[in-house]
This record gives sequence, C-alpha cells and structure tokens, in this order.
Amino acid sequence: MSTPELDAADAGGSARAIYGAVFVGGMLGAAGRLGLGALLTTGSLPWAVLLANLTGAFALGFFFERLREHRLQGSARWAFWGPGLLGAFTTFSALQLEAVDYMRAGNAWHGVLYLVMSIALGVPVAACGRWIAMRSR
Repeated sequence: MSTPELDAADAGGSARAIYGAVFVGGMLGAAGRLGLGALLTTGSLPWAVLLANLTGAFALGFFFERLREHRLQGSARWAFWGPGLLGAFTTFSALQLEAVDYMRAGNAWHGVLYLVMSIALGVPVAACGRWIAMRSR
C-alpha cells in the first residue's frame, strides 16, 4: 500500500504549532489520567495508574507506527498524541512514586509486583499497538 500524500499542515510544523500541540495534548492527557484515577479506587495496587500506563503504552505504539507510516513523527500531530496527550496520560513518575510508597510502608512485595507488572506488561502492549497499526494499513 502506498503512503498517502501529506498536506502542508502535517509535514513538519512550526515550533509554535508543535509546542501548542504538546500543551493541549498534555492538558487532555493529564485530565484523562486524573479522571481515570477518580473512577478506579485504589485497592491493593494502584490500578488506575497501571491501566493508564498499559493503555497509554498500547496507544503510543499504535500512533507511533501509524504516524511513522505517514512520516509525521516531527509534526504537530505527533507532538499532540506522543509527548502531549499520551506523555501526560501515562505516568512513569507516578509509577515510581507509588512503588516507593509501598516499600516505605513495609509492602515491598506490592511495590516490586507493581513495577514488574507495569514493565513486563507494558513492553508487549506497546509492541502489540505497533503490530496492530502495521497490520491495519
């Protein structure tokens, strides 16, 4: 399948457009993560952060592959989805903080389990997103 033509708005993008896309995407991603946290109450593990990281890893893999196909990695569209929305929605820093909180509270097992689940599931989920994007061309 041939690569579709790009319109001028997608090919590259000015610094202002790229920073604006990261800003708007970041606001939406952070709000989405906060909303997910409000919907999923924390039990023995911080499920909202885990779900945000895993769905974000899948979406990041999918959008990276899809936008790479159209040569849009340096565009405002990529800036919105990648570093913006999904960068704010996924929460690697929150993952680290929550693991440390478990360990400081004497729940080292939960902290380690949470880290292992996030990384062991996140990598294949991101790969799956890329694979689906490549297959759906």
